[in-house]
Amino acid sequence: MNKHQKVAVIVWTIDPEGIKRFLLRHNKPFNGYDDEWTVIFGDIEVGESLEDAAKREASEEFRISNFEQINDLNYTTEFEGKHGLTEVHFVALKVLDINTQIVLNEESIGYDWMLIDQVKGVMKNDDEKQAFDLIK
Repeated sequence: MNKHQKVAVIVWTIDPEGIKRFLLRHNKPFNGYDDEWTVIFGDIEVGESLEDAAKREASEEFRISNFEQINDLNYTTEFEGKHGLTEVHFVALKVLDINTQIVLNEESIGYDWMLIDQVKGVMKNDDEKQAFDLIK
């Protein structure tokens, strides 16, 4: 059985005090999902690399296109979704600084650059939270 493939994108940077900050978006409720703070997710298109899917999603959801570093975290999760069994691949995209311009798409109602403790306090899924520990 083939699994539906998605990418989860963690956008991050180092703030002026030298501390890691993670960009989370506040989703509107949609398609039966509650509003929540989360990373960005999207389908991996046919023939698209994981890296290209991550960059495309960051562009579509935040209008970010310049990245200092791109890392496949070699971390996956699975869930049963509307496409059946879905495998999610986590990728970290580092931007130059916290002043990177963010433009939200229609799916989001807000964003914030959060410290790791804040991230783990607002995100719902423990398996997704674990991916943040892999960013060095």
